[in-house]
Amino acid sequence: MASVVRVNVQGALPGGEVWSVNPCFFLLGEPVTVSAAQCLTIATAVDALTISTGIRAVMSGSTTFTGTRVEARSRTGALEAQGEHVRATAVTGTGSVFHPFQTASVTSLRTGFPGAQGRGRLYWPATGVIVTLGTLRADTSAISSLLLGVKTYLAAISTAVAGSAGANDLAVWSRTGSAFHKVTSMRQGDILDTQRRRRDTLAEAYQDVTYP
Repeated sequence: MASVVRVNVQGALPGGEVWSVNPCFFLLGEPVTVSAAQCLTIATAVDALTISTGIRAVMSGSTTFTGTRVEARSRTGALEAQGEHVRATAVTGTGSVFHPFQTASVTSLRTGFPGAQGRGRLYWPATGVIVTLGTLRADTSAISSLLLGVKTYLAAISTAVAGSAGANDLAVWSRTGSAFHKVTSMRQGDILDTQRRRRDTLAEAYQDVTYP
């Protein structure tokens, strides 16, 4: 029996690199029976959504959305069921500039619960976001559009989850307390961050020089 649906939005970068964001949706009727077929239905529905222009605009054309995996899990994290859908055609970013693989813009998820257990983060690839020359910060209008786009996209995903698994709330999942805290606000900063993980499969090209 499931308490949460974890939606793994998946994407790719050049050279075989991958990225993902993983919003979680607490099922208000928990515990709920969610089958593998229902997970697949949700994943297919998520991939049918229009990805907000504000999200795509911060990603370069070499950054793509490739599919979605949906996991139904218990409060303790036990996997109850899962389903995965691969897009027939990847959706590409529309950004006009190019940044390194690890460049990201972070959406902070806030709840009414104090401390770290009540906060979450989603790292979106920002490989095509415009940066202001004098400050090296992301363009203010791009960040505003991204934040609105994330809100719209996550609300649409919540509706897709509800279609198969019932009413739900976007939530921060605290593994420490096996608790879920409803997201009440989001914020997007203008300082670009980095994906906090090692590269996946990318082989680095080196140049050498003798010394002295």
